[in-house]
Amino acid sequence: MKKLFWDVETTTLDLLISTYQLKNNQKYFNHKDIVRDWSMLGAAWAFDDGKPIAISVSPQHPLDDKEVIKYLHGILSEADVLIGHNSDNFDIKKFNTRAISYGLPPLAPKVKIDTLKIARKHFKFTSNTLSYLCNFLGVSAKDDAPNWKKCIEGDAEELRNMREYNKNDVIATRDLYYKLMSWHDTHPNINNKVTDIKGKPVIVCNKCGSPELQRRGKHTLASGRQRQRYQCQSCGGWQQGKMI
Repeated sequence: MKKLFWDVETTTLDLLISTYQLKNNQKYFNHKDIVRDWSMLGAAWAFDDGKPIAISVSPQHPLDDKEVIKYLHGILSEADVLIGHNSDNFDIKKFNTRAISYGLPPLAPKVKIDTLKIARKHFKFTSNTLSYLCNFLGVSAKDDAPNWKKCIEGDAEELRNMREYNKNDVIATRDLYYKLMSWHDTHPNINNKVTDIKGKPVIVCNKCGSPELQRRGKHTLASGRQRQRYQCQSCGGWQQGKMI
């Protein structure tokens, strides 16, 4: 299955509002006070272990993200598995919001893996930000952020910096995913159609695809039935086989 690691960048101020005073005792402003809504500045992605690619809005029209969204729609459509950090709550919802605004159809159902959810479920890190996790686990570090104000203003050099920053986020997400992958106990089977040269199905690790699986006892279900249990000798991940 085709894995896509991705990340998007949006304008830092989601809303610019017109109000009579800075202080407001109410929790929310009225949506009628919105002067300019947020938009997407760019996106980056990498298929499997390939080189990351990034696109952004043009310096001439930095708040017009239509071409970015249309192009990204095509890229996401090619993937079978979408992998990102906080992507379930942020990236995919931000993308969907802009896509529907331009009349684009919804993406076909995808397998989604969010490294933030893995970190929160299985660990108690001091912070679950991509930057902290990469530093803590000794994988690719994030670059310094670009000047977002200049990006919004269409500064060509700063938009270039943003694209590099965005690509670095994709690399960091990919490295983090491979670090956390074996701990993900509900990891979807993304290697379920592997065959040998004769076309015979081969049992491989459902996480990393390695055929180096070792039988490690049995897993007993609540019903009392049992499944064969395997541990991958490559990534260390566990998985269950057929009923025995």
